Amino acid sequence: MAHIGMRYPVFAPLNEEGDDYEAGFVIGKAISYTGTPANNDTKLWADDEIAETDTSIQNEGVSLNVDEIGLKVYANLLGHTYTAAGTGENPTPETVSVKLDDVAPFGGLGFYRRRKKNGVITYTTLWLYKVQFSEPTTEGATKADTVTFQTNTITGTAYHRSDGELKDMASFTSEEAAKAWLETKAKITGA
Repeated sequence: MAHIGMRYPVFAPLNEEGDDYEAGFVIGKAISYTGTPANNDTKLWADDEIAETDTSIQNEGVSLNVDEIGLKVYANLLGHTYTAAGTGENPTPETVSVKLDDVAPFGGLGFYRRRKKNGVITYTTLWLYKVQFSEPTTEGATKADTVTFQTNTITGTAYHRSDGELKDMASFTSEEAAKAWLETKAKITGA
């Protein structure tokens, strides 16, 4: 089996009770994703041998690279204050205000990948139930002799819900079904 690419990274903030999602949104166009589990590695030795082990997942580090994180998406992912651009004769610019005590919301994160096995194409989705992102590194580089595209990477951590659930994965025979599944999870309507 081989996965070929990824698409449609979405995020939906958890409500204040932490038991459901608010309306979600598309983060940007997907470039890459890395999920790195932090596993327990505990052994109980008894009678000079291993009697019990615990290799459960504590959490999962996430790194998402997209073509661009717009200002509104940036604010929504990290709990900052967004102000839309004004209109009229002297319009004000679109802005984000970042404050020291801003707290990034927990939310669901998902995307899908195309999979090919024995010549058959399917689509694999991933939904992480409770992710919190961290402030990304700001980078810039001058244009030199050749163009280098500068894209955005945001990192965070995926945690277990109170019921122990960390993530869901599903496989679909059509891209439309995979996208619809993510839109249902993230409560995205009219996409």
